[in-house]
Amino acid sequence: MNKKTIFIFLFSILLVIKGFAQQDPQYSQYMFNPLVLNPAYAGSREVMSAVLLYRNQWVNLDGAPNTLTASFNTPLKNNKIGLGLHIVSDKIGPKTTNEYVASYAYRLKLAQGKLALGLRAGVYDYRFDWNKIDYKDKDDVFNANQQTHVIKPTFDFGMYYYTKSFYAGAAFSHLSISEYKTTNNITDFRSKLVPHFVGTVGKAFEINSKLTFRPTAVVRLANKVPPSIDVNASVLLDEKLWLGVGLRSDKDLVFIAEFNISKLMRVGYSYDAATQKIYSQNHGSHEIFIGFDIDFFQSKTISPRIFKYN
Repeated sequence: MNKKTIFIFLFSILLVIKGFAQQDPQYSQYMFNPLVLNPAYAGSREVMSAVLLYRNQWVNLDGAPNTLTASFNTPLKNNKIGLGLHIVSDKIGPKTTNEYVASYAYRLKLAQGKLALGLRAGVYDYRFDWNKIDYKDKDDVFNANQQTHVIKPTFDFGMYYYTKSFYAGAAFSHLSISEYKTTNNITDFRSKLVPHFVGTVGKAFEINSKLTFRPTAVVRLANKVPPSIDVNASVLLDEKLWLGVGLRSDKDLVFIAEFNISKLMRVGYSYDAATQKIYSQNHGSHEIFIGFDIDFFQSKTISPRIFKYN
């Protein structure tokens, strides 16, 4: 890939970003579970990897988001192809969205690292429970037993470049714009699953054998929604414990910890402290995850640095 091709590639990303303006779930520990953000990440840990993550957002606020994510990805033995699966269940008030998708990534050597191109396809199972709406007239006959269930396809594309100490990615999701149209006996209800853009970047600096510093950032854009930007700085202590702090564009403070129990298992927790007055009635957001890694192919080309930085 020559310089001209790289320039066109980056310029195209900028053009798409300008056309976008968030609708998907947000995650504070995005750096520990990148597959849900970018299909091109599949297989890049060079081992079979599985993650289970739960996020409880804006605790003590009625109808606040709750998100459960299960993901799995692995490289194939030829080391060029990565495969991934993930399931997301996202609940916000009366709405529940279940996502079932599969990812495919093809990886090429580029400079000191690898460039992966990824495709993802699946379905969105969209459910809306009108019984959970707080109607003014509690006895209105139109309020009873009203539920919506719609299934729509989704297609995503992603690019991901990574080395032993650096990564950058760009992903475009919901490229097949889908509209839900339902009726609750009173009025039509319309909702669109619009395209999203997610950009990620991170760099690790090894201070010494027991201390590594890593800044990361993610930007999320969607049509007619203010952009969401997260910046995070974390340190790895003795190759065991990650401690980090971040700031989101909505002025939330994020505190993150990940503990590497062994080469096979890791756990993490994050807490988002809301600083705006509009969120004064909630107790922040909590996120927990557990991850497993298995070197099924016993690859001799794996560098342990990959486990630190991705």
